[in-house]
Amino acid sequence: MNTEMTPRRARRATALLGGAFAAVLALSACGGNSDTPGGAVENFLDNGAKDLVDAMTDGDADKAGEVAEEYFCGDDVASVKEAAGMFADLSEEERKQALEMADDALSEVDDMEYELGEVKEEGDTATVEVSITAGGETTDETIDLVKEDDAWKICGWMA
Repeated sequence: MNTEMTPRRARRATALLGGAFAAVLALSACGGNSDTPGGAVENFLDNGAKDLVDAMTDGDADKAGEVAEEYFCGDDVASVKEAAGMFADLSEEERKQALEMADDALSEVDDMEYELGEVKEEGDTATVEVSITAGGETTDETIDLVKEDDAWKICGWMA
């Protein structure tokens, strides 16, 4: 059995992992609850971001899906499950190589600082502005949310 990752699978795994961690980094800037848009973002960042990262890096697609269902809108849950499944399908060696390639992004999640900005709510949609500093760089992000079943859910981060 060939244990070396093909260049195509390596790029795919790195892109998948990088995309997932970029999204978590973008959102991990902000506890709260899902009663308000800002609270929903904070709740994910305080309680779900690490669980999602751990599930993805462990190749546990079921756990990643469970975490996504708690914090994300239905469309994003499907995307998270698909991405987690693709990562889970990699061999242990391929996952290890992908994690090594994404090491910088992983370490930035632990060392970031944030400032929650303006929250705009219109009916069943909202946006939350967040300024995130990680790896010595500051970025401004706009997080979109929708109200599903009386709870605010992050939506569109996997788009």
